[in-house]
Amino acid sequence: MRSEVGAANKLLKAGGALGGAVVGAVTAVGIVTVLEGFWARERLHPAAPITTKAPSGTFGDDLPGDPVKLAMFGDSLAVGVGADGPDGSVAVMLARGLSKESGRPVHLYNQAVIGCESRGLPAQVSALGALGVKPDVAVIVVGGNDLMHLQRTGPAVQFLSEAVRTLRMLGCEVVVATCPDMGTIRPFIQPLRIFAHWLSRLLAAAQTIVVLRAGGRTVSLADTLGPIFRRDPSAMFSADGLHPSSQGYARAAEVILPSLCAASGVWTHKRAFVPHRVYNEERGQFLAWLAFRASRHAGTEVSAEEHKHGVRIVSMGRRTLGRLRHRPSHGRRAR
Repeated sequence: MRSEVGAANKLLKAGGALGGAVVGAVTAVGIVTVLEGFWARERLHPAAPITTKAPSGTFGDDLPGDPVKLAMFGDSLAVGVGADGPDGSVAVMLARGLSKESGRPVHLYNQAVIGCESRGLPAQVSALGALGVKPDVAVIVVGGNDLMHLQRTGPAVQFLSEAVRTLRMLGCEVVVATCPDMGTIRPFIQPLRIFAHWLSRLLAAAQTIVVLRAGGRTVSLADTLGPIFRRDPSAMFSADGLHPSSQGYARAAEVILPSLCAASGVWTHKRAFVPHRVYNEERGQFLAWLAFRASRHAGTEVSAEEHKHGVRIVSMGRRTLGRLRHRPSHGRRAR
């Protein structure tokens, strides 16, 4: 009997020691991650104010027809910080690409603001409305600053949902480029890089859910561009190590343009079936569950049949997201 009690005590002591070691390791990793975060923010903070202006204007003005009104909303990525000039920004590349595909002029209204978080989107939409402009199609690029400033996912996606719904009520088609993979940022080191990568996936998944519910389309920058930026950072990032270079913006424009053309009605039939990439790995089930929890107050459920409306979802865990469908778009398309 005494031997059994002694063995049990030894087992409890070993378990306690192991538990203490695990807690200590987790605490240490957490402290290191926080310290790395502060260090990275200091390193990435610009030494001088960024003066890049959001490019706007008409592209393809020698083409026939009324201009397609394209609105751009979001943060410094939508402005084009890091590009060699306006021509190297994603907004200008998208405007020119849409003009070429549609055979019509495109007037770009860029309301993006450097440093914008998701909570700033409704104000950008209102600012364009105050100018009396009703865009035909809009592109939103947002999410990076929400992570950099450690904003909660739930409120962030609620602001995004509000902006998308407001635009849809105006008859505007909406394409949202979800949060890029912040784990690819060069100054980030482990374990901060893994933490940033995971949070980027979570926010992007929650953004996808609320945007589809609100009647918009999504493009996953993390899923499509993350591996490219991770493989060739010297070419994809600008000198600041945070924003894309002109080459990086060109790759982003290549990814966003198909969804923009499909949303605006330029691409029809089979070409209009552009997938909403989320995170196509079954191991993403837990991430999907967290994303649904974060987005549960940001919109209502939708159930329209996906293939009738030009939408195909590549899910992160098919059982979790496989039944999420896209609401039919009743807004005015650019024709």
